[in-house]
Amino acid sequence: MVTKLVVVVLVAIALIGIFGNMSSQGNLGETFENIQVSMTTVAYAGELDEIKTAINEFMHLRTIRGTDDGKILAEKIDNRLNNLELVKIYCDQEISTIELVYERNPYKKIQEICPKLEELSLSKAAQLFRLI
Repeated sequence: MVTKLVVVVLVAIALIGIFGNMSSQGNLGETFENIQVSMTTVAYAGELDEIKTAINEFMHLRTIRGTDDGKILAEKIDNRLNNLELVKIYCDQEISTIELVYERNPYKKIQEICPKLEELSLSKAAQLFRLI
């Protein structure tokens, strides 16, 4: 019963998105792309908890970088992130936290690895993850 309700809600959202976002110029391609991104994000929403955990661990990694414990933690984070479907879909290469930890601006580097994040500023990303 719950599954049927979820499917109905998702279909309704998709239909509202399709017909609500169509402009007089008929920008249907962009509308479908936005819906696809939204549906993908909903489909893999459970992975957002894994990303949030990885972010917290990365913050700790920055304090222990260059140590054996740091290398072990970096491998753990990398395995967690690189096995996520969202990373496989939106990133051009695997994420290496052992390299990111030495970056002056790690979020900028992540945006280069995962170009879709270029549309999302660091402050907006932080705000979204606080809501999760």
